[in-house]
Amino acid sequence: MTTCTVRIDTRRRYQRIEHFGASGTWTIDPIGREWTEANKNLLADLLFSREKGIGLSLWRFNIGAGGAYTDQLWDPWRGAEVFKVAENADYDWNKHAGQQWFLRAARKRGVERFLACVYSPPVWMTKNGHAHCDSRSGSTNLKPGYEEHFARFLADVLQHFAGKGLPFHYVSPVNEPNWDWEGGQEGCRYNNDDLKRVIVALHREIRSRRLATEIVVPEAGDLISLLDDEFYRRWAREDDPSAAYTHGNRSKGWGMYGQYIRDLLGDPEMRRRVGNRISAHSYWTDSSLRLLKDLRRTVRENIDRYAPGAQYWQTEYCVMEHHRDVGIDTALRVARVIHYDLTVANASAWHWWLAVSPYDYKDGLIYTDYRRTGEQNILPSKTLWVLGNFSRFIRPGAVRVHAEPSELDESLLISAYTQAQRPRLICVIVNLSNVSARIQWSVDNAFRQLTAHITSAQHDLAQLQEVKTTETVEVPARSVLTYTAG
Repeated sequence: MTTCTVRIDTRRRYQRIEHFGASGTWTIDPIGREWTEANKNLLADLLFSREKGIGLSLWRFNIGAGGAYTDQLWDPWRGAEVFKVAENADYDWNKHAGQQWFLRAARKRGVERFLACVYSPPVWMTKNGHAHCDSRSGSTNLKPGYEEHFARFLADVLQHFAGKGLPFHYVSPVNEPNWDWEGGQEGCRYNNDDLKRVIVALHREIRSRRLATEIVVPEAGDLISLLDDEFYRRWAREDDPSAAYTHGNRSKGWGMYGQYIRDLLGDPEMRRRVGNRISAHSYWTDSSLRLLKDLRRTVRENIDRYAPGAQYWQTEYCVMEHHRDVGIDTALRVARVIHYDLTVANASAWHWWLAVSPYDYKDGLIYTDYRRTGEQNILPSKTLWVLGNFSRFIRPGAVRVHAEPSELDESLLISAYTQAQRPRLICVIVNLSNVSARIQWSVDNAFRQLTAHITSAQHDLAQLQEVKTTETVEVPARSVLTYTAG
């Protein structure tokens, strides 16, 4: 059994934590429209309540592009409604009724931040009349000169919900702009120049209406696309001075797709428009320490070259594999990704992909068979509860502080946080090993008692007996423990 002394120094401070979130995209709308009030409330409690669930502090709302009306997709749930179905139509604010139910439910349960996102411009703004690209869409499917139209549409939605007492603190106008998006689900590519025109128009429109909403971009489809070519070559150990990361659309002659840190944070005016923040998705990065640690360290170094201390948000993640897993194996893989995003990339926010999934895929916090059988069953996963080891306790405004070691033998992962509200000290320990570990404490503050919550094969964020900081505690094999004090 490994014995480790954990030294926490609350005077050595790192990034401010903004929130932990998840998305209601695709699946929450039919669930919110068709399920019973009792079952919807059970789901909402699991996602949003700090007493009954994991206490998410951000919820993502899909504005939708209207693919449900125009597109024959492999999954009809992936074509969303849209509040305005044609250029000359009036807004119908009754659309997305299911999503709106969960928006209100999240607010009622104390969720502190909301993000409105869109995966494609409305179908009446696209070149091909669809909420996805095709081979003739060129660099983007947004009609030429329609950036201002798109900005006004998004601002209309933001203004409407602000007037209803449900303000969106953030808006994400594009999603994974470096991928093709030629069918399958709503999506739209944008090269960097296309992207900048959307940002400029949207920022101008938001400011003109005095909306308290910040722009979140680019939601890059992978971490590598964030990097300058120079940083990519260093990480890839590539000696060719002309080498560049050409995955996605970089090699198709449509312009630049990538080097987002340089183009968004390296330009002072653009950096101001995007709130000194950049976002990406951590997909495909848990198969090696080179990806888990070296890539994230390189991302952070690249950001700090242009904007030291700028916020980095991880805004979408799941394990990209078939066959759902509600057990501890996938949950521990996810805990490892969260740990390295927070401690190496210094992520200020961390968002999961589908809050509720009907699929046989590792993409859900909660699963249901409703789409296939019509049964309103609710299957919480261990991944839900492991995310809760972070989200329930580390609240907006918390600050990550120094914990040493932050990892031991690549199997014991440790991070610590302080905040003004209770609990004032949080330490999350992930034990990936098949054997338990013993922890001794060295804390620089006057904390004397620690409360622990455990997620494991046997427990779902269960509270354990309080311990003193002078006691040695055991972290069971293959578990995540959150210790809190104050």
